[in-house]
Amino acid sequence: MKYPGSIIFSAVLALLGGCATPQYQTQVSLIPPADAAGRACVQDCEARKLACQADCRDRYQACAQAIEPQVEAHYEAALKQFESDIAQYAAALRSYEMQLSFGWFSGYPYGWGMWGGPWMGPWPGMYFPPPHPAPTMPTREGVRAQLENATCQSDCGCLPGYDGCFVGCGGQRRVETICIGNCPPDK
Repeated sequence: MKYPGSIIFSAVLALLGGCATPQYQTQVSLIPPADAAGRACVQDCEARKLACQADCRDRYQACAQAIEPQVEAHYEAALKQFESDIAQYAAALRSYEMQLSFGWFSGYPYGWGMWGGPWMGPWPGMYFPPPHPAPTMPTREGVRAQLENATCQSDCGCLPGYDGCFVGCGGQRRVETICIGNCPPDK
């Protein structure tokens, strides 16, 4: 018995939808201490965190300025690599077009398969997949961003230090993992 393709496709989607992996998110909440001394301590922690973040931001900006002379050299190298990649892509595209034109003129509707025998089907011969997507041209800003990400540190660890200070002042740090998508039914 033959089933229409749309029914089989719908059944496969329904089966896969039932097997979807649940997605979870971790939420952190900070409960401040109840007493005045604890709250004053937390204010000190907050001031240290802000100072840490300002220092981190200043170091990042200094690093970004220090790598500025390197950006042009890296950009030129990226352009040379792009030229090489685009030449390879153009050659692959020409080869693909040649394979397609050879297939169309190889005795339609009877092409010759990979093993030398006649092959009947909707394609007149072998099917050759197109080359991968064309390479994208680099930009100075993209090269700068890559160089900054590889060289400069943007996270200085200010938040874990703050959390430790907060708990040391008598506050509580509560971590809760909740399901946000494809959640299993409650039992």
